[in-house]
Amino acid sequence: MKITQVAAIFLASIRFAAGDGEVVTIHGSGTTNPSKCIWHIMSLFEEQSQITTRLTYRAVGSTTGGIEFLGVANSGTYTDPGNSPIVLDSHVPHNDFGAGDIPIKKAAYDALNEAVEVQNGNEYTGSEEGANLHMVHLPFAMSSVSFFHSIPGVPDGSKGIKLDACDLARIFNGSVQQWNDAEIMSKQTDEIKGILETLDESIYVSRRVEGSSSTKSITQFLHAKCPNEWPADNVQSKLEDWHVSTHACQGSAGMTDCLKENPGAIGYLDSGHGWSEELAEVNLKNEDGAYLTSRYAHEKGGIADAAVSGVTPDRADLDWSAVNFLNKSGPVTWPIVVMSYAYVRKDVNRFMQNVEERGLMKLFLEALYDEEYFGNCKKLGFSAPPNSVVEIAKNGIDSINWSFANNENMWEHEYAGETRAIAGMGKYVISGKRKSLAGVAIEDIAGAEAKLKDNVVYLKESFDEFVKGEEGEFKYLFKHAESDRQETQAALVLAALSFTMWGIVIVGYGAKHFCYGSK
Repeated sequence: MKITQVAAIFLASIRFAAGDGEVVTIHGSGTTNPSKCIWHIMSLFEEQSQITTRLTYRAVGSTTGGIEFLGVANSGTYTDPGNSPIVLDSHVPHNDFGAGDIPIKKAAYDALNEAVEVQNGNEYTGSEEGANLHMVHLPFAMSSVSFFHSIPGVPDGSKGIKLDACDLARIFNGSVQQWNDAEIMSKQTDEIKGILETLDESIYVSRRVEGSSSTKSITQFLHAKCPNEWPADNVQSKLEDWHVSTHACQGSAGMTDCLKENPGAIGYLDSGHGWSEELAEVNLKNEDGAYLTSRYAHEKGGIADAAVSGVTPDRADLDWSAVNFLNKSGPVTWPIVVMSYAYVRKDVNRFMQNVEERGLMKLFLEALYDEEYFGNCKKLGFSAPPNSVVEIAKNGIDSINWSFANNENMWEHEYAGETRAIAGMGKYVISGKRKSLAGVAIEDIAGAEAKLKDNVVYLKESFDEFVKGEEGEFKYLFKHAESDRQETQAALVLAALSFTMWGIVIVGYGAKHFCYGSK
């Protein structure tokens, strides 16, 4: 462990031990997809608060997050000040909030509302007026799911392999087990064909194990575009009936390992995770017939574009189970777009009886729609929902029973671009003026890593330009070498470029290792 990491941990331990012994906590769980975004905002809250706060999020998958949020078999007792205790024999959440890239299923949504109404001594009527609806979906981030591969010699980007939904369906159902399959080969450039023709090993097909919104999204996509190869029964978040030739990979990290450790593999991941791991991406055919990567679509606004034609309920407490953003039209629109939701109980005051914790959670949920906090999430591959959807979410937050004195949250912000003299030192102020030395160091290193990546790309492009063509400079030196001096010059040029690129790669790896640790 590096000295700077030890120092950061030591400083953090001092911070948590300091103060008046009060710790305000929030604990969530759910989808792995936006976990880095959530962790980023949580870490800023901890760093920027005056009193000690502890915000955690377990990245366990959408299905597990939903189960822990619903708390179907969990029980407890709610004591309402001035009233008799209410016995809650079911649907007591295990977390303060859940999160998922798929909405809560209608049956589970209705069961929650009915159970709470029974606990309240009422009959559940399914009314859309909101009085007997007891949870909200808060859509806060749009992202994509994509297919990645580790085929030796096949590049990332637009020059890489092209596949459509039926190619992928046949690969994942076991019908196609070689990369040189005729249907696959028919879509490729001569360069990619030449590479695929040399591959003898079977395709290493990687798939998730536990319930996953990524699995749900790709199986929905495969069925919608190629139902003859991928039947409706195989549209699941946790598919049990995978073909025997596929290989189980645990979580996003396990999927990454499956791809990196097995040449010729294919798998699926939330795109941001695949990009951060520098995995090669499949060029996927979209609704308009264009082959593109999710990275290209993101850069061109093709992730957010999927929401333009999407239809959502007009209130956060209604049933969102039918909402999806798959196969929307547009020249650069990505075909597998997911919306990440926070799941929150409207009667949160029953389960978070500490008003300071309720106040901190409300401010945290609002930060999901605040550019000051969500802005960095865009660098991780996420797009903000359309303004109309954001307004629905904000109204949903306000519809929750926060039970604040005078209906006012004691927690508030002091943004980095403003100075609130005296007020900024308030006990319940999350101040952008507060930073830690460790946080600043990480920001600096992340910035340096980004520059190193840009330099690597520049050098690679320069090297490709240098060696390309029949009469390229590099070939010229060797083809027309008439003396030992020219041959030596050519060798030195190549050695210098190689040394420089390896140096940058090593330094970049060190920076990445420092920022994110070993996996």
